[in-house]
Amino acid sequence: MTGSFLRLGAFALGLLGLRGVELAAPHHPPTAPLRARWLINLGFGAANGIIVSLACASCYALSAHNEFAAHLGLLRRLDLNIWTRIPLEVVLLDLVTYLLHRAYHVVPLLWRLHVVHHSDLDLDVSSASRFHTGEVLASSILKIGVVVVVGISPQGFVIFEAVMLACAQFQHANIRIPGRLESGLWRILVPPAMHRIHHTPTREDTNSNYGTILTVWDWLLGTLRRHPPDPTPSFGVESLRDSQSLGVARLLMLPFTLPPDSVRESIRD
Repeated sequence: MTGSFLRLGAFALGLLGLRGVELAAPHHPPTAPLRARWLINLGFGAANGIIVSLACASCYALSAHNEFAAHLGLLRRLDLNIWTRIPLEVVLLDLVTYLLHRAYHVVPLLWRLHVVHHSDLDLDVSSASRFHTGEVLASSILKIGVVVVVGISPQGFVIFEAVMLACAQFQHANIRIPGRLESGLWRILVPPAMHRIHHTPTREDTNSNYGTILTVWDWLLGTLRRHPPDPTPSFGVESLRDSQSLGVARLLMLPFTLPPDSVRESIRD
């Protein structure tokens, strides 16, 4: 329960804080109707938060505390102190998130879920909430499995979730960052400029820059893509360009109605 309140507080703080920065120093003018997008994106965020809390909180508690986890968890055998263990857990979970994100772009069935996130025709802090419920549930179940097998502590998991949420909001934010600071972030933490490339309709761009917190995974695993920023960027999926047809009902059904040709055109060969 404490973890849920912490995540909710981090979400609200990030949403309001970054929205203020977006209004004061935007990177680009809006490319799609804002009100409709925000209603859809925050609606997904609220629904997913409730569903994930109900479906996964009890499962996570059992996985983190039962005897099976205590004996199997690999990290627990190392007997690390809290100052070493928690940063290590955050880094490991960030790697898992990177690999999972990459899988959503490679496996056709997973892309059908993830395309809802990429269907957003603009990019701002609200985009960090736009995920199909099926994707959120699938990702949560996988993370619970990792918690058990690796032996992630409850504290490490909660801290990772809060940090991941803050980084997701930051990288989606429509904010302008000074060049020198942004250049430094490319080597450590995923900046908005890096994630904007990931959200363009071009397949080579979409299938790159998968990192959520750290950029190191894209550097090491060859998925980093960097090119000069576009002053008037385009976002979304090439086959889903009509904002009028991207309502909540269509988005909920999109994984089941997306044509096979569209899936093949979007995922990596």
